Amino acid sequence: MTSIKYFTEKAFDKALKQAKFGGQSRKIVQKVSAVLGSLNDENPFAGLTTTNHGESRIPNCVKYDLGSGWRLVTVQDSRTCGFIFVGDHEDVDRFLDQQRGKKFGYNTRGELVPIPGTQAMRQHAPPKWGEHDTHQRLTERLKDDEDFVLENVPARAFRKIDTLTQYSSRNDIEAALDAITDPQRRAFVGDVLGLLCAGDEDGWKRRIAFERGEIVTDDALPDDQEITITDGDQIRSIIIGSPEYERYMALLERESPWHDWFLYLHPEQERIVSKAYTGSAQLSGVSGSGKTCVLVRRAERLATDTDAKILILTLNRSLAGLLQKLVNASASTDQAGRIEVLSFFDLAKALLISFDSQLAISLEERTWKLAEHVDEIFREYFRRWLNNNDASVLETLRKQLSARGIDAEEYLREEFDWIRSALPRDQRDQYLQMERTGRRVPITEDRRKDVLEGLGYWEKKMRDVGVVDYLSLADQLHDYIDQLRPAYSHILIDEAQDFGTTELAIARRLVSPGSDDLFLCGDIAQTVLPKHRSLTQAGIRIGNRDRIEQNYRNSREILRAAYELLVNNLDENLFEDEGLELLDPKYANFSGPAPMALAADDLAQELGFALTYARDRMGEGVSSVCVAFAGFTARDVQHFADRCGVRALSGLYDPAESDLVFSDLEQTKGYEFDTLLVVNCSEGAIPARGAPEEEAFRQGCKLYVAMTRARKELILSFNGAASPWLAAVSDTIGVGSWADYMQPDDVQPCGVPEVLPEIDRDNTEEDQLSDLKGADYLFTDHALGLTADAQDKLIELVDGRGAQDFKGKRIRWKSVGALAEDLGRNRQSDNLFGPKVSEEIRDNLARSLTEFNLYPGSRRDKLSMSRPG
Repeated sequence: MTSIKYFTEKAFDKALKQAKFGGQSRKIVQKVSAVLGSLNDENPFAGLTTTNHGESRIPNCVKYDLGSGWRLVTVQDSRTCGFIFVGDHEDVDRFLDQQRGKKFGYNTRGELVPIPGTQAMRQHAPPKWGEHDTHQRLTERLKDDEDFVLENVPARAFRKIDTLTQYSSRNDIEAALDAITDPQRRAFVGDVLGLLCAGDEDGWKRRIAFERGEIVTDDALPDDQEITITDGDQIRSIIIGSPEYERYMALLERESPWHDWFLYLHPEQERIVSKAYTGSAQLSGVSGSGKTCVLVRRAERLATDTDAKILILTLNRSLAGLLQKLVNASASTDQAGRIEVLSFFDLAKALLISFDSQLAISLEERTWKLAEHVDEIFREYFRRWLNNNDASVLETLRKQLSARGIDAEEYLREEFDWIRSALPRDQRDQYLQMERTGRRVPITEDRRKDVLEGLGYWEKKMRDVGVVDYLSLADQLHDYIDQLRPAYSHILIDEAQDFGTTELAIARRLVSPGSDDLFLCGDIAQTVLPKHRSLTQAGIRIGNRDRIEQNYRNSREILRAAYELLVNNLDENLFEDEGLELLDPKYANFSGPAPMALAADDLAQELGFALTYARDRMGEGVSSVCVAFAGFTARDVQHFADRCGVRALSGLYDPAESDLVFSDLEQTKGYEFDTLLVVNCSEGAIPARGAPEEEAFRQGCKLYVAMTRARKELILSFNGAASPWLAAVSDTIGVGSWADYMQPDDVQPCGVPEVLPEIDRDNTEEDQLSDLKGADYLFTDHALGLTADAQDKLIELVDGRGAQDFKGKRIRWKSVGALAEDLGRNRQSDNLFGPKVSEEIRDNLARSLTEFNLYPGSRRDKLSMSRPG
């Protein structure tokens, strides 16, 4: 038996791990582990008896009795032995029914080739909107193989077969095969149709190759044929006595459901895991290519050196939590002890405290004084609440941006981040002349001076309230940059495209130059942050580059729609990165329903539909569902998740424990879900109203990131008008209405997320939009696009106090609501504004106040009637 080559399948490892958590079944696991530990013996199955009943559903299947009704399922021939499942009688029977027709053959090179069964065509119920899918007839996918597959098929059967699609059931296929009397031909055609219906392209091509004799059984091989088993995403060889074998046995003992995710690497992934680099290296990989798995496995391999000290670094704290779980699940105790996983925030925080222990109390992302989020504090700063007028230095630039229809609050906050990612504080004067890579809205030198002054005031504001973010930590840490010393032998950076120059420069200081010192892993198509990123300026020289172009996560339909959306919004900025490449993805080996765009009347209705559908899908057996919110921040989503009793995606999220999760678009990075719904894909949300058109590509990247988190099912939901980006990819998605598939009475209302307040209600008497004075109204997105002249007049004449001349005529107004009332009543005030400006303001207030129902009906009518026809 020692000449036999052994392998396991992913389904076996998953079933064995599940059994390990099952109380009495632990004894069963011990028996199976004993077999796996005895594979070097002449008969590793000694002491086990085969079941009394033969097994015909899978050729060469041998079942062993483990006691208490449990079975070990193997496939054996004269060359190989595979472990394919373990379970109780019912589980085994169900597995064999699902895998009926599964075969193992060999190609002309002696490589083991698995050919999947065809019964388990879907793991859960299909979507409700299959009839709207952009599907094709199954036979169309055969192309040049159609004649061979359907040779000698009776015309009556052919007509039925020609109507089958991916949404056809097993019964539909069986009915179409009724007229085929030759049992061998019937079985072959049924196998191919089942695999076509399941979307398994490799599977049906292998089944055809088997029928052609290009893949054969063991008895057709020459006696001296060397047999090889190539590791892949479903099968892995067991090489007795190898380090991989020892690792496999150790992982089986670990109390973790993650291990199969790491064991089954593709050859190109395994190659990069094992590769030794002479210096710093860059891995570019498409979304869904397993970059994170490769990175963790590399860290694990490097940690076999007892002198190694390894850092896995990422920007996203949620992703850092996931990476830590993966290390704990995969690495041995000794290896894990040599691997540290940190977000950049936590790394910089620890380093700063090492230089100044007094900083410990204030270094939190939320203020320790006011429990406010950074988003809330920036709004307070920028809109000059609490009588703090420091941001007035930005007023000229704010007016210029707003006149262009750009949300100055968001854009200048991003500009602050871009500066902080580019330059340490003592070098910021370079900003006045430097090229603003990735930023497309021009800013003159005078206004750049204003931006630097405003940034200084913003940093002071953060210090005053005791709040920090990771970029402020990076800036503080640069004060000690010359004191930083190498603390790690290897640093591996996940999602490296999110790191700016200042963060990368710090990472460079923390590892000595040498073999495998820095490993940067990323995807330029997932660039979502406005950052300056120069490897050269950070002191990093990439001498080794690798790439993974194969997508393994997403169905072809999902990736096709996501990639088309990305390509439609490409920008030359994406090609300016020194280290990363934009890659064309190769599609995964499975198909599914086309992504669906579903409409609702309003946001509240849309979210009710989406949440109800998400819970329905879980009830139908979908293992993981995410609702991702476009147009909302992580803060907004967290608060809404708390209200709904749903977990928000964070570093504490464990896919094994939570089957439904909420997230903003950006936080989904690094995760994957069977079903993903992106809500609020509406006009004005994607791309966001107020975002500069020249930089819309970044929002396209965010949506691409979220869309490619979906493995099997993707829904792009909207209310009102759909995003124009959805219309642009309409040939890759289906379109419908939520109400066509779900009864509104069955939907549980859940409300809508609360966003940052437009009005400082805590410190003013203003309670609604119409109460605002002109200067405050200009901060809202309702004022976007107003000319500089119109903005100046609103500031001057709507001053929050109001005034009348000696005749009692208003010459200044307390609020925009009072002004709108007068502008709607007559044109007596037009001369104060000028004819063009008065009409511009009249139109603007009519739109904004009417839209939000802040005007009594009679006043709204007067305002509307006064507008020229």
